[in-house]
Amino acid sequence: MHIRPRDETSSTLQQRLFLERLKQYYQSLSLSIVAVLLNTVIIAWGLWTPDNSRTIFVWFGVTIVVSVYRLSTIFRYRHQSDEERERFASRWYVEMLAGAGLSGLIWGSAGYLLFDLSDVGNQALLAFVIAGMCAGSIVSLSAFVEAAASFLALSLLPFFVRLLVEWTTETNLMAAMVLLYLIMMIAFARRVNITVVDGLEMTYLRSEAEQTIERQALYDELTGLPNRRLLQDRLSQAIARCRRQNSQAALMFLDLDFFKRVNDTLGHSAGDQMLIEVARRMKSLLREEDTAARLGGDEFIALLTDIRGDMEHAVSAIRRRGEELRVAIEQPMDLSGTEVHITVSIGVSLLPADSDNIDDLLKHADTAMYRAKDDGRNTLRFFVADMQKALLRRMEVEKKLRVALDGGQGLQLVLQPQYTDDDKICGAECLLRWECDGEFVSPATFIPVAEDCGLIYRLGDWVIDEACRIGALICAEHDPGAFSLACNVSPRQFRQKDFSDKVLTAIDEHNLPRGLIELELTESLLIDDVDDSVEKMHRLRERGLRFSIDDFGTGYSSLSYLKSLPLDTLKIDQSFVRDVLTDPGDASIVKAIISMAITLDLEVIAEGVETREVHDFLVQAGCPRFQGYLYSKPLPVEEFRALLRTATAHTTARQTLA
Repeated sequence: MHIRPRDETSSTLQQRLFLERLKQYYQSLSLSIVAVLLNTVIIAWGLWTPDNSRTIFVWFGVTIVVSVYRLSTIFRYRHQSDEERERFASRWYVEMLAGAGLSGLIWGSAGYLLFDLSDVGNQALLAFVIAGMCAGSIVSLSAFVEAAASFLALSLLPFFVRLLVEWTTETNLMAAMVLLYLIMMIAFARRVNITVVDGLEMTYLRSEAEQTIERQALYDELTGLPNRRLLQDRLSQAIARCRRQNSQAALMFLDLDFFKRVNDTLGHSAGDQMLIEVARRMKSLLREEDTAARLGGDEFIALLTDIRGDMEHAVSAIRRRGEELRVAIEQPMDLSGTEVHITVSIGVSLLPADSDNIDDLLKHADTAMYRAKDDGRNTLRFFVADMQKALLRRMEVEKKLRVALDGGQGLQLVLQPQYTDDDKICGAECLLRWECDGEFVSPATFIPVAEDCGLIYRLGDWVIDEACRIGALICAEHDPGAFSLACNVSPRQFRQKDFSDKVLTAIDEHNLPRGLIELELTESLLIDDVDDSVEKMHRLRERGLRFSIDDFGTGYSSLSYLKSLPLDTLKIDQSFVRDVLTDPGDASIVKAIISMAITLDLEVIAEGVETREVHDFLVQAGCPRFQGYLYSKPLPVEEFRALLRTATAHTTARQTLA
């Protein structure tokens, strides 16, 4: 027995096959009705006599009424959408069974009412037509064996009963033949039904396989958006349409800001939920003629087409649409009960204005997106030619930096001494320098590149290990108890799960004493995830590492988090120190930071000290430690060691004279 759509255990395949079988039945029903009407006329004309004229007339009329009803089902079925046919599939199934049953009763009644024992011609015509209708039903009702079986039974059993009622040798023989014919027809109908259903199933599965292959080839599996391959086809069409219609189009490159944090903190399943939601929001805002696509990871594309008007109007319209996308994406998202906010950086290239080459358009939009990242993220930027030059320079920096890390060439740490208020060296800050092709590359140039391309992890590991190596050299010739070596840590490096393990491994390998290494962290790094930061800091502090906040005063500067963090030092940013003598605001800020550090029992150091007057102001304000060009520029390791030896010798000599 075939499972019907209303059966709760029906599989998707059975549902689809059921609908396809209904469709096949109603498509072939009109030909079946034509055959019914034609054979009805033949029976009425061939068997009419004055004695049975009334019976034939009534039978003929009932046949016409049933045929009209069945024709109406065809009309109603064909005028419904696929969705409506699926929704009312059970009703169409019932109407199919009713039509088959009524048609079977018509021919069964003909066999019972119109049989004439005395007329051999009557018997032959009646048997021939009914047998033909039964044979034809196997084809027209092949999609449903239950319908075919009911039609055959209702058509032949009344004829079989009428023959038995006559109870003659001839009629009994004919009755046996009718019963045998019924059994054979039902068996044949079942075999035909199995063949038809198997064929439909194979066709459906092949179609599904083809569609699956097409989806995998052209659509992103996670979001259902077009992938790069289909996007390129849409871009080709958009370029051709722009030329043909003299219109504008825009390619928007969208990259989620700090998406990796979502994966790292909430897990990849939450990240997938976010990507799906971003795709949904994009599709809800774009028009039917536009395209939302996903290139991979957290990179999306919005292709806006058919933008009319001059260039100024087009740019204005594109900017407005881009802002709508940006605002929609930054709205809160509920990821398994956790409210999460995400922003997006958008780069835009225009076609055909910027280029009519697909690869160039994608490259230009990508370049503009990176400009949006550089300009603070969560913004939109249009491509201009200078961006491409900047991107090429950036790519060259990345390439050479990767070579430098692979071979350890050109990278070095220089040390800028830190002094106490009585001009004694109390420590140094490790500063990263990179010499490439005979010239020094500014950290402001290569550090952001390393952050963006992921080299910051390797670079940070190298800095930690090199600082520990330098620390071991200093410990061999200087009292480590009165000295600290400060080392900057990038936010992405600090957020690594194994950051603490790497630092402790480096310290153990170089056998460094407690308190020698001081890690400088930024305020923004600490405030992003206070709990995780505190946990890592406590673990490292237990092994003797010290912590300072670099550039204090430029970030959040919240007393609440200062009290919760295991800090040792506040470092006053040079932007405040430089103008303490001329800017009352900076002077007040510096005094407040020094007072705060004293209250919280933290050490404080001022960087950027370049004149004796600034030094005297800081001493008067209570600052005990200083760093800047007044004392020394950053020095190569060997020069710093020489300076440290000289300073130690002078200190020893003074103590001896005293």
